[in-house]
Amino acid sequence: MDTQQVENYLKRINYDGSRELTGATLDALVRAHVSTVPFDTLTTSDFHQCPSLEEDDLYKKIVEDRRGGYCFEMNTCFNALLQALGFETYLLGVRGAWAGRPTSFITHMAILAKAEGKEWFCDVGFGGPGPKGAMELREGEQNFMNGEKFRFRFEDDWCIIQGCRDGNWFDSQKFEHRETIPADFIPLNYYMGANPESGFRKRRTINLTLPGGSKALTDMHYTYRMNGEVTEKDLKDRAELQQLLKDEFGLDVQLPQE
Repeated sequence: MDTQQVENYLKRINYDGSRELTGATLDALVRAHVSTVPFDTLTTSDFHQCPSLEEDDLYKKIVEDRRGGYCFEMNTCFNALLQALGFETYLLGVRGAWAGRPTSFITHMAILAKAEGKEWFCDVGFGGPGPKGAMELREGEQNFMNGEKFRFRFEDDWCIIQGCRDGNWFDSQKFEHRETIPADFIPLNYYMGANPESGFRKRRTINLTLPGGSKALTDMHYTYRMNGEVTEKDLKDRAELQQLLKDEFGLDVQLPQE
C-alpha cells in the first residue's frame, strides 16, 4: 500500500489521529474502522460471488467504492494499512469457542500487532459481539466501546477471548499464538464465500458499530440500538432496502435483480 493509498484509507475511516506506533494508536484505528466501514455480506449474499482477497481488489472495494466486507476481506485490507504505517503484524486464524459446544474449524481472520513491546489483538471484521478496539494480549478484564467487556484466558497453546453477559463470562473465540499465512485463508474464503450452505451465502448481514449503539440488517429486518433503546423495522421492498443501505450504512450499491 503506497503513501497516497494510506492517506485515502485513513480518510475513508475518518481517522486524523496519532500515527505513533503505540497501542493507543492501534486502538483508535480499530475503533475508527468499525464505526465507519460496515461488516457487509452483499458480495456473497446478493451478488453470489466469492470475494477476492487480493490487496488491490480489497483496497478498491473498501476505500474507493466505499463498501464493507466480511472478516477475510476487511482484516486483510486493514492489516496492509497497519503494515504501511509501520506496525509489525501477522494474521491469525480464529475459531469459534462457544462454551459447551465443540470448537469450530477456522472461520474467522484477525490480526496480531506488536507495539510498545506488547502484543495486541485487532479485529475490524467480526460481525458479532467482539472487542471493538485493540485488545492487549494479557489476562484481565478489558473494556471496549459501548461498555462491552472482554478478557483473555490462556490454555496450553490457546488464546481464548471471553465476553461478559449479565455478569457471566463465556468463551467466544480462540486462536493459537502463531501466524497463519495468507495462503491458508484462500480455501477458507472459498468455503465461506462460495459454499451454498454458508450463512454468508444464505443470509444478508450488515453490521455497523456506533458509539453508544449499533445498526444491523439481517435480510430485510433492520435493528437500531442506541443508549439502551432498540428500534426495529421490516423493509417492505427492494427500493426501501437500497435506500436504507445508502442512508444508514453508506453503501451506495446497485443490487442485482432478484
